[in-house]
Amino acid sequence: MATTNVENVDTHDDPDHHSKVFRAYLIVFIALSVFTLASFLANWAEQAGMYSVATAAAIILVVAVIKACLVGIIFMHLKWDWYKLYFMIVPAFIIGTMMIIVLLPDIVLAWHH
Repeated sequence: MATTNVENVDTHDDPDHHSKVFRAYLIVFIALSVFTLASFLANWAEQAGMYSVATAAAIILVVAVIKACLVGIIFMHLKWDWYKLYFMIVPAFIIGTMMIIVLLPDIVLAWHH
């Protein structure tokens, strides 16, 4: 008798999976719109003298980090394909390190010319 492992079943063909993903896209789109509005309001409040420059900058920075995380997690599929990231990141780091090592003599020796 053959048994199937439920964890290895591909759910990408499931219609319910697509509706959940589409719902997540819409929720993140609405959240990004609200956070963008919050950034504009923080900038407007600073221009109106209600916030200091540092407070407005801190609010805008926090909002930008939240927006970047949402885009990375949902739109870049890190929520569903996190395990595949290592196959892209590790070679990129190796190639980046190799390029630094290869170009370092030119940068060090030729900077004064």
